Amino acid sequence: MVIPSITIFARHSEGCRYRDDETWRRCNCRKHLRWTYNGKQFRQSAKTRSWQQAEDRKRELEDKFKAGQPGAVPAVSHTNQPTISQAVQIFITAKEGEGCSQPTVRKLRYQLGTLENFLAARSKLFPSEITATDLIEYRASWTWKSGVTRQKAQQNVRGFLRSCCKENLPDLLAALKTIRLSKTDVARLEPQPFSEQELKKLLAQVPITFAKDPTKASRMTALIHFMVSTGLAIRDTVQLEREHIADGWLRIRRQKTNRPVEQKLDSGLYRELLTVANSSPKYIFWNGTSQPMSATGLWQTDLRELMDDAGLWIKGNLSHRFRDTAVDFWIGSGCSIVEVAAMLGDTVPIVEKHYRKLMSKRLQERLAKVPTRSWSANA
Repeated sequence: MVIPSITIFARHSEGCRYRDDETWRRCNCRKHLRWTYNGKQFRQSAKTRSWQQAEDRKRELEDKFKAGQPGAVPAVSHTNQPTISQAVQIFITAKEGEGCSQPTVRKLRYQLGTLENFLAARSKLFPSEITATDLIEYRASWTWKSGVTRQKAQQNVRGFLRSCCKENLPDLLAALKTIRLSKTDVARLEPQPFSEQELKKLLAQVPITFAKDPTKASRMTALIHFMVSTGLAIRDTVQLEREHIADGWLRIRRQKTNRPVEQKLDSGLYRELLTVANSSPKYIFWNGTSQPMSATGLWQTDLRELMDDAGLWIKGNLSHRFRDTAVDFWIGSGCSIVEVAAMLGDTVPIVEKHYRKLMSKRLQERLAKVPTRSWSANA
């Protein structure tokens, strides 16, 4: 009979200074035993805090195996539980099956990959071994400055934990409390529409920045006109199809939300789009052969260069400013929040959340024009 190799390890308490070293012998934390038998991994408590007594338990267990009594050994088997690495892959595969975009899947692979490596460094092999302390210290290791990025990463981690952790899930979720945004984060999230003067300055810069490529200059001008007029996101714009603007109407479903967008296009803008359309029989701004994300990235690179040359680039806020500009124009023209939401392909609550400041500003401008009753000093 093959006698398995039995290992002693410490399950450190949260306050133990040696919690990163499961082989540390001299702390007062509980000791456990771990071994592999017939291709299955087992572990059990040594029922002691002393490493020396754990050695005695180990020898007792070895004697049981030598006596041919493996079935008599009380143990916890992980046979039916996937490892953390397997759980990560299952979670990502499920997201791909749900139709998540490649950028989203790429972020999941990175974020959950760092979690997997962090836990592996602590000898955590199975989801049931993850503790609240592990997650708190994993989150503390993040170096992202953006609170929004940290919030979204935590949201993904919580989703992963729900998919594979059962008995320890409440404690794990409770450890990942809400991440508060800083004042800088809040300010960065505020809408940043271009003023009419800034928009004219930006458009005037186009033929200067792209002086060596008149075709690109014409297409960039058309792209800006289109995005400012419709508020469409950059990836929807780059993949705009000819049939999406048939008969002078924009009809499309947003890639991010799958919600419909329907707008009447200005006749001049409609003619401009048909004029600058490339040789593709299907698309306006994309050749249809390169990867969509690569094509979007190239347009964003050109936009960043243009805005930088015009002195209008705001770090972390690029093409979305065109969307903000469209909303600002619509609200200033008296469009209702329901109409704005329909034109953007968003829900009313989302529009209210993101554009509350713009709505308040425009409402104040309209209220300022309301006639007021005047009282003379002698009345």
